[in-house]
Amino acid sequence: MSTTNKLSLAVFSIACIVFGTANVAGAATTKLTFDELGSPTPVDNLTVKGVTFDFKIDGVDSNEAMYNASFPPQLPSNLLANLQQPSLQGNAQGILSLDFAAPVEALEFAVGIDAIQPLAPGFVVELLDQALNSLETIPVNTAPLAILSEGLFKYSGVPIKKAIVSFNSESSLNPNNPRFSLDNLTYTNTTVPEPSSLIALLASSAISACLYRVRKQQKVV
Repeated sequence: MSTTNKLSLAVFSIACIVFGTANVAGAATTKLTFDELGSPTPVDNLTVKGVTFDFKIDGVDSNEAMYNASFPPQLPSNLLANLQQPSLQGNAQGILSLDFAAPVEALEFAVGIDAIQPLAPGFVVELLDQALNSLETIPVNTAPLAILSEGLFKYSGVPIKKAIVSFNSESSLNPNNPRFSLDNLTYTNTTVPEPSSLIALLASSAISACLYRVRKQQKVV
């Protein structure tokens, strides 16, 4: 076997080994059920499982939204479709922001408003892209279940970095203290290559250059 053929065979063997061990990391899905903390905790500036929460009323940071809380406390969880206790609950006059540590390509969560009628919308979600530019605003209608009007938000598409949720507080059972509940927050991070895949990409370039030199040598000889 000629030196050129031996070199070609060696390059081919290396390529098989490199690409046989290369992997692409699957998209990682994370779910928050709001029972992760031992006791009710103010959600403003709280980070749990890659999500940093911000809660404001009239533009001012507020502690009127609690992680690992229940509303209303006497409500059996099986009366609702997508909400269970505990949940994130707070003043529906506030604005809740979800800031993700890594870009998110899919997002889902349930919201309940303390109302006994359908609300159109019950809440509104603004999505921001990775540059924190507004991507789209999605209104979500809610339907009455027990004493909460409940709706489910679902998104899948262009990766986002942040979601801002505002609530319908005008039809509350208690106008002086309108309430919301949010539960079962699920998000999927954008798929990224594992380090071995990046190595494989670099190896691919090296292999291509090597094969080019082999072909060039063949022409010279």
